[in-house]
Amino acid sequence: MKNYIVFALFGLIVAACGGGAATSTPTTPGTWDRDPTAPIVVIETFGGFVPVEVSLGQMPEIALYGDGTLVTQGPTIAIWPGPALPNLVAARLDDAAIESILARAASSGVLTPLDDYGTTNVADAGTTRITVTVDGEQQVAEIYALGIGTSGGPTPGMNSAQLTARRGAADFIDFVRQLAEAAPVTEFVPTAYAVRPWPFGGVPTDSVGIEWPFGSLSALGNADAFGECVVVDGNDAAQLREVVGQATSQTPWVSDGVS
Repeated sequence: MKNYIVFALFGLIVAACGGGAATSTPTTPGTWDRDPTAPIVVIETFGGFVPVEVSLGQMPEIALYGDGTLVTQGPTIAIWPGPALPNLVAARLDDAAIESILARAASSGVLTPLDDYGTTNVADAGTTRITVTVDGEQQVAEIYALGIGTSGGPTPGMNSAQLTARRGAADFIDFVRQLAEAAPVTEFVPTAYAVRPWPFGGVPTDSVGIEWPFGSLSALGNADAFGECVVVDGNDAAQLREVVGQATSQTPWVSDGVS
C-alpha cells in the first residue's frame, strides 16, 4: 500500500515559513515600509478546537503590504472536498486608505496592545492576532475569543480596560473589512508557497494520489509525524501551482513512489 503524504499549502508573498519580512526603519512619523513584501497589517485567527492539519492550513483573513496590496480570501466553492488552495484575491489601496487604516489602529488602541485582554466563559475558541507595523515598530495584539462576551459590562474575567480594548480591536477589524469589501479585486497569485507534509491518516477520497514534483521528501520528516516547513518559490512555485490545480484538499501526495 502506498505511503500517502498530504500537504498544507500556504500562499505567500514572502518566501518564509513563519514571521514577516524584514522591514526598513522609516524616519517620518506615521509612515510605513513601502516594500511590496513588507506587511503593514495582518489579521489572523489561530488555535481553537480544530484538527492540527486544519490549524496548519489557516490563512490570515487580511494581509496588507507596503505597496498597498490587500490580500483577502475570496468566495469559496460550496463543494467537498474543496480546492487544495484557497481562493485568494487582492485589492490595491492608495495612500489615503492606508493612512485611514493606521489612524483607526491608533484610535482603537491596537497600536498600544495590552499584555492581557481578559478571559471569557467560552472554551475552545480561537485567538485573534492583529499585527501592525508602522514607524519601524511592530505591535501585536493577541485576543482570545474576540467578539464574545463584550456586549455587556465588565465580568469577573474581564475588567473595564480589557473590555474597552476588545471593543476597539473588533472595531478596527470591522473597519478594515469594510475597506476590503468595497475595493475591486483581482486574483492573487502568490510568488512562493510554504509546504508542510504530514501522514495521510484516512482513506483517500481521490482514486489516486499525485506525485510530489520536486524529488524526495525524506529530509522533511517521516510517515509518522508532521514534517518541516519548506518554501517553494521561483519557477518551482509556478510549476507547483499548476500541479496543485488538479488536487483537492483531500488529495494524497506521494513522495518517491514509496509503497
